[in-house]
Amino acid sequence: MVWRQKMNVWRLIAITGLVVVWQTPGFGGSPCQSGNNFGAVDISYPVKPSFLQRIKSIGVTTIIRYYDWENETLPGKTLSAHELSLIRKANMNVAVVFQHHNDSMETFETPNRGAIDAIRSLDLAQKLGQPSDSTINFGIDGVDDKFYSEYKKGRRGVDDKFGINLIKKYFQDVNNRFRQSFYKIGVYGSGLVCQEVLDARLASFCWLANATSWPNYYAFMKSNRWSLRQLLPTKDCFGEEVDLNIVSNNDSNFGQWKP
Repeated sequence: MVWRQKMNVWRLIAITGLVVVWQTPGFGGSPCQSGNNFGAVDISYPVKPSFLQRIKSIGVTTIIRYYDWENETLPGKTLSAHELSLIRKANMNVAVVFQHHNDSMETFETPNRGAIDAIRSLDLAQKLGQPSDSTINFGIDGVDDKFYSEYKKGRRGVDDKFGINLIKKYFQDVNNRFRQSFYKIGVYGSGLVCQEVLDARLASFCWLANATSWPNYYAFMKSNRWSLRQLLPTKDCFGEEVDLNIVSNNDSNFGQWKP
């Protein structure tokens, strides 16, 4: 989920001609040091032992990896049993997020798509031995912002200008499939999406995306209703690009699990 934040920054640079120093927003020091409450990193590629040791050295305890369809949107995107064995040997936790073109409006306009994604995520969870009472997050990658852009162009009605009704229908379908599974549901997305999905009791956790231009980012961040808050990506410490994440001070549990 790295590319979205970069797009916003590069768009700003192109418009203003500014020279920008790439930093992790909301954090002024070096991300390479321990003691900064960086509890998790999310990555879209398979982990390696050396990588796990480097991120563990700064206090990261959880690796967030993906569930996806068999025809992955990126090679190696889906969490594997081999990775779980490496994470287990490193004595670390894992968390998961389902994402397959969840940055596309068409995904949420497709009937029964939430049910289809739920079935796939439950199948992967069972094959990989994910324990009950842990969480499967579902990514909402800026589609509310895209729906709103369409509304401003006169292509959507005022009754659902952010596409929230479609997004909540997706989560209702996910919930229907999860009823007998004992897994919890999390949502990754904007402040608006997190607020709406949590208020409707369609998810237990919010992972707040760090695309600050997406709707209601700052208001929701200040509400402290998020369980994880994603920061901008960094390559400085680990040799690989990662998204660092801060864990809420209110509750260190965001549905992670020990493989």
